[in-house]
Amino acid sequence: MALASRTRHMLEALVREGSLNWLLSRRSSFDEEFEELERSPSAGNNWIPELSPAANIVVRRCSRILETSSSELQESFNAEASDSIKHKSRYARNFLEYCCFRALALSTQGMGHLADKKFRRLTFDMMVAWEAPAAAGQSLINLDDDLSIGIEAFSRIAPAVPIIANVIICENLFEVLTISTGGRLHFSIYEKYLNGLESTTTSMTANDLIAENFVRKGVADLSKFQPPPYAFLSCCGVSKF
Repeated sequence: MALASRTRHMLEALVREGSLNWLLSRRSSFDEEFEELERSPSAGNNWIPELSPAANIVVRRCSRILETSSSELQESFNAEASDSIKHKSRYARNFLEYCCFRALALSTQGMGHLADKKFRRLTFDMMVAWEAPAAAGQSLINLDDDLSIGIEAFSRIAPAVPIIANVIICENLFEVLTISTGGRLHFSIYEKYLNGLESTTTSMTANDLIAENFVRKGVADLSKFQPPPYAFLSCCGVSKF
């Protein structure tokens, strides 16, 4: 319990330190792709009318990962999903989730995705789109504003990447990450959290390799080999309590 309390306090300090970083940049992560779509004569062929602009952009990114098109993803969804899943009131969000979960499953098969800035941005923008996925709700998101997401979107998308979160800790984790931002998670804080996770997993991988080397050399007693204590805390800049 003491370690859990210390970790919580560390995360709260981390959030307070980075809470104003979002003020430094006002350009939306969607802007570049909207501009690209405006220049593309074939853009309309892959625009899903049931989806909001943000959801369309996210589905477009997913289609690139899956090496297909948005329209082909929609055809697959329509063929595979039950009528209840495709009900008009739930169609946009369920289709968006279908695309997101397929893309994330493929993206996380290899190593190094946490360090990939495009992957970090994609997972966050998936949550942004999740909050207003339908064309009818597109006015709920102003893509010119600083984007943030709520607990429902985080709890739905983040556990699809188990190293980021799981269904057991999602709510508590979100509460800590948004302690200084009124229950809304901004990308600057989310990215800083992922930086800490990435540093920790890299350190753990290095320790595994060292331990494996010991075994290969015939070192029978590994009891003296220990990974750096509180690796997650130290990678976030907290060296002692």
